[in-house]
Amino acid sequence: MNPRSLRFPTRRAQRGAVLFVALIFLVLLTLLGLTASGSSMLQERMTGGMRNGEMALMGAESGQRGAEFNLWIAAQTSAANSSLSLYCTYNGDGGCFLPDATNQYAASIGTFATTTTWPSAPAPTGVTTYATTLTGLTGASQSASLAAQPQSIVKLVGPDLPPGSIGHAGGSLLQQDGGPNNSTKYIYDIVARSPGGSANTMRAVESTFASVKASY
Repeated sequence: MNPRSLRFPTRRAQRGAVLFVALIFLVLLTLLGLTASGSSMLQERMTGGMRNGEMALMGAESGQRGAEFNLWIAAQTSAANSSLSLYCTYNGDGGCFLPDATNQYAASIGTFATTTTWPSAPAPTGVTTYATTLTGLTGASQSASLAAQPQSIVKLVGPDLPPGSIGHAGGSLLQQDGGPNNSTKYIYDIVARSPGGSANTMRAVESTFASVKASY
């Protein structure tokens, strides 16, 4: 009887193909995760920037309405009976700017409207700070808190009564209290600005407002 020859299976060479494919998929998944994370952060920043811009715009409009309200009240009360102080000078130290003899306004007006950085306190001469507190809010209003109080400046443009005309400010042809009024109306130019939730964003708005000239 011939003895059998025993044969043992040969050990196959291990090339690590499975490990290599797994590493490739791991790299792909990592890249996908990083891309998704970067996209989410970018969208979050964009949303935050839009929100900050809208807050700045609403703050600037609040400052604008505050200046209009001051003009409205000052036009109906005398200086003796009002805590408001409004008189127009070239440098605006009375809360209102006047042009000089060449019909030019102070250079600080242009700087106020075009500066890209929020000025440090106190407010420059001729600049009025919005009275209602919009900074340091807490509780449910904390998310609406601004980085600084809105500011505004007022320019007296001139009377709205050209010769032979009743004026162009149709909305001001009635007196502020609703009655008829033949008093001369004056046109004021109002520029207001405000930061958003941070001082990195700032918006400026401008409007004209017709009012009886304040008595002082």
